[in-house]
Amino acid sequence: MRARRAQPLAKTSRARRDPELAREEALRPCPFLGFDRDKLGCYLIERGAVEIAESQFRRAVWLNPYESSFRIHWALALLKLERKPEAHDVLREALRKNPDDKEALVLWRRNWPDEQPTAPPAEVGP
Repeated sequence: MRARRAQPLAKTSRARRDPELAREEALRPCPFLGFDRDKLGCYLIERGAVEIAESQFRRAVWLNPYESSFRIHWALALLKLERKPEAHDVLREALRKNPDDKEALVLWRRNWPDEQPTAPPAEVGP
């Protein structure tokens, strides 16, 4: 019996051209993924490669949105890059998913002491 050949991938989407991305897309979101990206991000932060670390944390969250420590590490990287509004949103999302996360609460209080982490975002005027 002859093995079936795989169909050529369409060139319309990056996921179809990149087999690793296609595999990740098929598996995600998954509570078992992203730990390698997070660990690499932590290593890169220690070495001062904060921009590269930020992308690894972002990827870890994309793969596994269930792990709150990934969002906390991502927020820390964003704060180091002086991207405080983005860090605010990432950390708020982490606290929305897990309001009792002590590490996230400490980071929130250190950076936004006058704001409640569970408060809705402020409305922008007309």
